[in-house]
Formats: sequence, structure tokens, C-alpha cells
Amino acid sequence: MTISKPRVKVEEEILNDFMRIIEESNGVNPWSKPWNPSSSEGHINFVTGNRYQGMNVIFLEMYQFSKGYELPCWVGYQQAKKEFNCVPKKGSSAARIVRPNPIKIDLKTDDGKPVLDKEGNPDFYMKMTFKGACVFNIQDLVGLDDAAQQKLDNKIAQFKGECQENARPLAERCKDAHDRLMIFKEDLKGGLRHGSDRAYYRDDLDSVTMPNREDFKSDEAYLATLAHEFSHASGHKDRLNRKWLNNYSQYRPQEELVAEFSAVLIANRLQISCDTQNHASYLGGWASRIKDSKNPAQELFKVFAYASKAANTVLGEA
Repeated sequence: MTISKPRVKVEEEILNDFMRIIEESNGVNPWSKPWNPSSSEGHINFVTGNRYQGMNVIFLEMYQFSKGYELPCWVGYQQAKKEFNCVPKKGSSAARIVRPNPIKIDLKTDDGKPVLDKEGNPDFYMKMTFKGACVFNIQDLVGLDDAAQQKLDNKIAQFKGECQENARPLAERCKDAHDRLMIFKEDLKGGLRHGSDRAYYRDDLDSVTMPNREDFKSDEAYLATLAHEFSHASGHKDRLNRKWLNNYSQYRPQEELVAEFSAVLIANRLQISCDTQNHASYLGGWASRIKDSKNPAQELFKVFAYASKAANTVLGEA
């Protein structure tokens, strides 16, 4: 008799990958790498050209950092084989992404009868689950013949050339990022203040306090830290009403991870480095406390989902 191993949920696989990457980062923030002109399109599917959205951006940033990939371009196994006649090199590791999979659940009474809504129709609610998918970075692909390899090489060279041609200077990207963030600042009842020795958000005043710009090592570091604090502010009761912010003393690890990952998404959209004041040991400390929770995979996915909502609140829908 053959006993099959129980299937590991995609949430648990991503949690394990996340913890491994944090542990292997050796005190380096996994998202503080300089912005690469080749990344000007964000993470994309190399066949369809579609940009990955939401929590998948965090996942792909994580995998790109851990493997040192230059290009944020990904493709499924069958896509690579069909489009380029290429396959992943032996020993290559796939990056895991997720696709929303809403499930309709009918409401029942205690005796099993349908619960009816005001119009007399069977009532229900939607439960969000996720389907996993694996993608490979194009740098891990190899052609099955010389013609396939040449086609892939030409496509990559074309992509790099277009990115370099369209790349904007750092000063211009920082100015645009500042202007975008200042739109959200106008919604803060207590405004934005400078001159402190640390950055923080006060929920009771709905205000963000920051060190002066010259106290940061770069414009990007200032803007990424500002994005982190604005992400906290997104959870205010008059915005997303996030329970982790409202009960910060109880949910501090979750709320801090939401703000940090939201800053990753914001920086990615604004084309700047996510060089916040936080660092890998700080991030790892909060992540370890999530791992010790009752259902760490589910908790981490809530963090990613809330981070995506926070980033959209700060910048508007992507």
C-alpha cells in the first residue's frame, strides 16, 4: 500500500519560503535594493506582458531578492515551452504566486433549510481562498534548441533596451513619488510633521511625524519610510478601520508587517527603492512572532491582503 503525503497548502508553502528568505538575508533588508532600470515595468508575465498585482508583487520581490535575478520577468512552465520552446534549467526553483478563488457558501438554518434574504432568495456568503501557481524567472530558462535560445535571447535584449530607453532619472522619480504621497497627506486630520528623532503614526491625532529629510541617507529612504507611516494611517477608523491598528498593543507584529509590505508595494509602483528605516532583523522579529501564532500561514496571508489594501488607499487603485 502506498501512503501519499498530505498536500501542503500554497499559503503554507509561501510562509515557509518567506521565513527561509528572511533567515538567510543576514541582516540585509530584502527590499532595499537599488531600483534597476530593467524593472521599470514592475513584475510582469513575459508572455502576456500583464503586470502582477497585489500580494503577488510581494512574493515575486521576495523570490527575486533571494535568487539575485536581474529582471522581474516571469513565465509559467507550459507558457515557456509553448511560446519560446524553452524549459527551466535543471535545478531551477519556481516562484509561487496565488490566484483568488472565491467560493460561494450557502447559508443554512440549524435544521438544514436555506436562509432567505429580503427578496426571498437563498442567502450566501463568499469565502476567499487561493489557488497556487508556479512561475519561473526568464533567467532560468534554456532553449530546447539553438533557434529557441536565440529567440529567447533576442526577446530579453529587446526588453532590456526598451526599459533602458524609457527609464527616468532618480530625481524625477523621487519628485513624482513625493507628489503622489502628498496627495494622501492632505487626508490626514493631524497632518504631517517633521523634526522628530523617529518616524511614527499617531492614530488618536491621525498624524504622521517624521525626522527631517536631511536625517535620512537618501530621498528614497525618506520616501519609503513615509510610505510605511502612511500605510499605518490607512488603517484609521475613517479609512480602512483595520482592527490591527485599532488594537495596536495586541496586534503590533501584524500591523508592523502590514505597513512594511504596503511600503514595498508603494515603492514598487512609484519606481523607487523600498529603503525604509526598518531592517531585516526588525522584519524577522515580527515575522517570527507571526509564525508562532495559532495559524501562521493564514495570518501572513491576512498581512499580505491588508498590505495590498493599504497601498491602494495611500496611492489609489493600481
